[in-house]
Amino acid sequence: MNKLYAMVSFLFLILKPVLFLMLKKFFKKQMKAFIISAIEWLVLQTDNDLDDKILAKVKSGMKLGVV
Repeated sequence: MNKLYAMVSFLFLILKPVLFLMLKKFFKKQMKAFIISAIEWLVLQTDNDLDDKILAKVKSGMKLGVV
């Protein structure tokens, strides 16, 4: 049993960075969409031009490959 536990622990230690990289790549677009929608909601709460400019800058910056 200890041998199996050691082997699984070793495999997890090796594969953990790969798994996290895969998850990061998979959820990158969803996180961008969530951040944009959250900023849009905050912009709707206020009525000034500064937050509209910030939203436009963030949207343009979050195009493919920039962020």
